[in-house]
Amino acid sequence: MNMRAKLSLLALASAFLAGDSIMASVTDVYIAQNEAGLADGGNCANAKGVMYFNTPAYWVSASPVGAQIGPGTTVHLCGALSSPLKIRASGTSEAPITIQFEAGAKITVASCGSRGCLNIAGLHHIVVDGGVDGMIEATNSGTGLASGDSIGVFARGGTSDSEVRNLTIKTMYVHVGISDTAGANYYGIWFDGNNNAFHDNRISDAMGGIVGETPNSGNNIYRNVIHNVNWGVFLSGGTLVNGITNDALYANEVYDFANWDTAADAYHHDGLFVAGNNNLGTGVSHIDIYNNFIHGTASSCCTTAYIYANDVNHVRIFNNLLVAPTGTYVNNGWLTIGFPRVPDSDNAVFNNTVIGGTSSQGACFSIKSELSFSFENNISANCAYLLWSTASSRFVRFDNNIYRNSVLSGSWRLDNEYYDALAAWRKASMGDANSHALTGSLNLDRNYQPLPGSIVLGSGANLSALSVVALNFDKAGVARPTSGAWDNGAYQFAGVSHRANQGSHFAEKRNLLPADVWPK
Repeated sequence: MNMRAKLSLLALASAFLAGDSIMASVTDVYIAQNEAGLADGGNCANAKGVMYFNTPAYWVSASPVGAQIGPGTTVHLCGALSSPLKIRASGTSEAPITIQFEAGAKITVASCGSRGCLNIAGLHHIVVDGGVDGMIEATNSGTGLASGDSIGVFARGGTSDSEVRNLTIKTMYVHVGISDTAGANYYGIWFDGNNNAFHDNRISDAMGGIVGETPNSGNNIYRNVIHNVNWGVFLSGGTLVNGITNDALYANEVYDFANWDTAADAYHHDGLFVAGNNNLGTGVSHIDIYNNFIHGTASSCCTTAYIYANDVNHVRIFNNLLVAPTGTYVNNGWLTIGFPRVPDSDNAVFNNTVIGGTSSQGACFSIKSELSFSFENNISANCAYLLWSTASSRFVRFDNNIYRNSVLSGSWRLDNEYYDALAAWRKASMGDANSHALTGSLNLDRNYQPLPGSIVLGSGANLSALSVVALNFDKAGVARPTSGAWDNGAYQFAGVSHRANQGSHFAEKRNLLPADVWPK
């Protein structure tokens, strides 16, 4: 070996032993806004700067070498970063690229812009993990402030097989006052694509918490807490048939919408909003919405629904708890499915508990132009209309529901006809043969779980034969009977000891089972 070759090998070995950036680990690299310490990326004290992260040359889609970032790399974010970040390579199923927020890490900018504070657009096998307190925030976006687009995580362009979890996204737009009708895109997460998961995130002060566009299939949105929004989750179907399909929205908590009220009703509030856009009832298909809790300040003018699904088919809505504040407004129903001009088909609403706000407007449940529809085992209470349906709706299952109002007056509505008595409603609707109506207490506890002696105990049909895995458990994860009657509503009674251990629905053990996969 000649002297030049020996010197080259010696230099390479020295660089490796010294931790030089040429040979920095591609398994873990630490990033801060500015370089720190040795700047070798070995830990937060020796972090590389954001310029390294945002330089395309350091990213590869194959096995990384030297100081490159690629499949299998975990990028650790340290401290406060004041620059948006763009990921420039995909991982693999065996070796995803992970963006890990270290304790105290956050991306904080005036506005996140149209491509997001964290951009994973068009990539696959990316994991974004907020860790214990990771945060994305905009500091100058809202009423009286800047009003351009502000997106927390931008995942458009066919992002697939990726995950965003444990992340706080806040103040994409702080809406204050009834005169603000700003119309840009202010979303916590904005995505399309397939087989992604968005879970255990906390999102506040945005027009939309999580917004999914078409094409979109096989995505799971669960255990997120979202508030001070116009829409909690919005799956916005385009004109394609089945443009959004096989998604599941479950175990989310969405609350407080009134700060998005405007005098001109510029925004229509929805907790979970799933809508096609081809006027054929085929824009969105095979969606499961279950085990969600939606509540809080609703609106004095502008709420459409807590759960709203239209232009859809094969959508199942079950085990949800919806609780509206007293006296608040809803335009349609707290749970609304269908639309008068669009015939939807093969949808189902099972075992939901809806406690309305006792206002003079709107319904607990609103069912419009539904074909081959199922409505069973639900609890409907304290609404102007306990159930509002159209005569054009056709049911395959319509029974075993519980209706409660303090005064049964105008309690059921069929088109523009009103029925005060359950017997008259049964005759008009040709359904609810085994349902019950009462003016007294439902005998539920403060968490809307049934107490001993409640009318909801054993009044529901056993739906095990439908073979919907998640429906066979209640909202709290309690198994429903495999034989014999079920209880109505989101909760199955499991004894006093269960309720004592269960605690509030805010902290309850939630059913994490995904719904069974729809047939393609």
